[in-house]
Amino acid sequence: MSEKINDEENNGIDGSVRSPYTSYTEYLEEDAKDVPDFLMEESNEFLGSEDIPIDRYTSKEFFQKEAESMWTRVWQFACRVEDIPEVGDSLVYDILDYSFIIVRSDKDTIKGYYNSCLHRGRKLKTERGFGKDIECPFHGFCWNLDGSLKHTPAPWDFPHVKAEEWNLPEVRVDTWQGFVFINMDDNAIPLLEYLDPLPEHHERWNLADCKKVIHVSKVVPGNWKTVQEAFMEAFHATKIHPEILPFQADENSRYDHYGDHMNRNLALVGKPGPHCWPVDEQEILDTIFYGSGRVFDEDKTLVPDGQEARKIAAEKMREAFSAADGHDYSDKSDAEMLDALVYNVFPNFSPWGGFPRNLIYRFRPNGNRHDSAIMEAIFLQRNHKDPKKQEPYEPIPIHYLDEDQNWDDAEELTGIGLIFDQDMSNIPEVEAGIRASKKGKLTYANYQESRLRHFHKTIDKYIAKGPHKP
Repeated sequence: MSEKINDEENNGIDGSVRSPYTSYTEYLEEDAKDVPDFLMEESNEFLGSEDIPIDRYTSKEFFQKEAESMWTRVWQFACRVEDIPEVGDSLVYDILDYSFIIVRSDKDTIKGYYNSCLHRGRKLKTERGFGKDIECPFHGFCWNLDGSLKHTPAPWDFPHVKAEEWNLPEVRVDTWQGFVFINMDDNAIPLLEYLDPLPEHHERWNLADCKKVIHVSKVVPGNWKTVQEAFMEAFHATKIHPEILPFQADENSRYDHYGDHMNRNLALVGKPGPHCWPVDEQEILDTIFYGSGRVFDEDKTLVPDGQEARKIAAEKMREAFSAADGHDYSDKSDAEMLDALVYNVFPNFSPWGGFPRNLIYRFRPNGNRHDSAIMEAIFLQRNHKDPKKQEPYEPIPIHYLDEDQNWDDAEELTGIGLIFDQDMSNIPEVEAGIRASKKGKLTYANYQESRLRHFHKTIDKYIAKGPHKP
């Protein structure tokens, strides 16, 4: 466990100071079950305390550097394997001006193609679909699912088109635990090396044994980093999400980062935040299960005298999920049943850990706009342990929210939609305030915003490589 240094002489200049309140790691030591070593271990190297120039959020020129040097080199989450379960199923993944067709070309193969006809350049596909081939709607040039040319219209007029030279250009594709990734850089490091140590951490949670059950998308008025960073630290909850203070840590959450591409925020559920008003264990449990803390139904769960709401809630979760999917959770830690285990993979993919319905975030620019972003919230649900009790899966459509709709209008999100809306209400004011700044720089916390600094340093490493043309 990292040593807490709060003496005046040090004054936190080296980033070693931590919250004076009970730390996340200390709470883990009180867990009712054994906690995996990778959750116990802390990893937070001091990354400096220099201010961050605001032009990283406001400048079209900086956005263009990201577009030319970073987005064309990174592994990006494009879809889930269950989105395209049958041979011939395909969908479209867009980033900036680039567009890709992700297609299941045979039972065990997923391919990615640049979404542009080799004839006149029209997009070959604009939405999810199914087909035995890939045909351009403009003139009918057609390719097989493996990318080889199948048909040329009016072949007499195209003697210069050689079939062996007209395969659809491919983008690199790889998968991890049911997630399909693409990378425009043919020389990029392998996906598993890029994700390290995420595969080791998530092996226990096995998201490959899950199916997507919710997918909601919304355009948000803000730079893609402004939007994403609203979900990369917990201490804003005191002001933005006061209703969760009775049961979730904020200032005493933990932040870890690894290599260039992975960091995480671990926030406890089941204990009041350090700045919460006085609450007892029953109020904590009521708030976890019923939201308002003011539900008085006769069947509600009660906290026996001398027991803790956190442990009662974790046990109830074990029982509920075991009944729902048949898996044995009896030895799983309180942390894995309750806590917000928020992992982020550079630049924009966030798969939560743990065993309940796993939340996945994806953030990206809205086309080529530096002041508009797309945020997506995805939930995965574990398959039933008994194959005979697994219902046939149909790929779910994406629920696109209109500009005037709130996240809470997506009923499938239940209570978390309200939390998202609270974050969304803050983002336009952050964007406006940044542009109004006379200071011209932002000041990050040494520890609680170290994940933001970690990702900015990685952006700089990619930009330093110079432009990369796929």
